[in-house]
Order: sequence, then structure tokens, then C-alpha cells
Amino acid sequence: MKPSLLLFLLFSCFHLCYCARSYGAIFSFGDSLSDAGNLIVKNPSLYLTAKWPYGMTFFHKPTGRCSDGRLFIDFLAEAFGLPLPPPSLKPGQNFRKGANFATTGGTVLDYSFFQRRGITKSIFTNGSLDTQISWFEHMKPSLCGTPQACKNYVGKSLFVVGELGGNDYSAFLFSGRSMTEVRANAPKIVNGIVKGLEVGDFQT
Repeated sequence: MKPSLLLFLLFSCFHLCYCARSYGAIFSFGDSLSDAGNLIVKNPSLYLTAKWPYGMTFFHKPTGRCSDGRLFIDFLAEAFGLPLPPPSLKPGQNFRKGANFATTGGTVLDYSFFQRRGITKSIFTNGSLDTQISWFEHMKPSLCGTPQACKNYVGKSLFVVGELGGNDYSAFLFSGRSMTEVRANAPKIVNGIVKGLEVGDFQT
């Protein structure tokens, strides 16, 4: 690892730990590396993450995580003294301290993008970044009542966006498309992340 990269990571870690006390909530967006159970909310019998051995190490039951224990977002929440953010699609949860909008199979680009190109073979959910942001926008009124209250609430919350993009690239590869086509579409995927961050704003 290059020294500059190591210093950046160490500084980022220190910065996150130092600022942890000011976070009142944590919100996560992403794919299977962050999904806490959104994929299995509606059809748990269809997915392996709702069955053993998933969840056996820490939760002692399947939770929908693609892991037998906690995920990065879970450790992050614990480091900040916050409860593990529950899956946003699961009813009956308290989201005041945060929510997890990530979903296994989530993409940056919408399903229609892949559908138009005939590469939906590995796309099994419409949990794109735009969709996840719309879930947050739909939830926001229940978290804060007025624009000013929301600005204050969001300003004291931590938003973790990513990992995203892996499923976009694999959609091309699993459909037998060339690396040339993958590279040609890389700017669309990167710009999709940038656009999502700008549209989400996470400030008002």
C-alpha cells in the first residue's frame, strides 16, 4: 500500500472517530455489501440470505445480510454509539436513529437502462441508487416535520453511500458483453453515482 493512501485512510478513520459524537443517526445506501435485509422483506423464501448459514455467527439467525455476521455499516454504527440501522423496507421499525436503504443486487443505473440493452440476466431487483434515495425521501417526513427541522436533523446524521457499481459492471460481463462495452459505459455508471449524490443532497 502506498504511504499516501495509508495516511489518507488513517486520517479518514481519525476524522470519523472524532466526529462520531455529533451524529444522531446513520443512513446507508448500497448493494449486498450493505444490505441488512431489504431484499428478503417481501419474498424471504426466494433468497439464500434468509436461510442458514447466513447470520449464524453474530445474530444467530438469518437477517438478509450477505454475511454470517455484521457488515461494515454495522461496525460503523456501533463505533458511533448508534443502533444498527434496520432495513428501510421492514415494517414496524424505529428509523429515528437511522435506516439502511441498501439492497442486495442494487445498481447505480435504473433497471430500464439494462432492459433497453437486453442485459437483465443478473439484475433481479430494481433497488437502484435513485430508488433508494426515493425511499429516503418518502421516509423523511416521518423523521422531521418542517424544512428547518429536516435541515437540522440531516445535518447531524451520517450518510454512507456505497459500495455501488459492481452490479452494473457485472450485468454486462454476465451477459457476455465485451470489456470494450464495459469501459464505454463506465462514465455513465460513475456519473450516476455523482448525480445520485447531487439529487439526494441530504441537506434539506
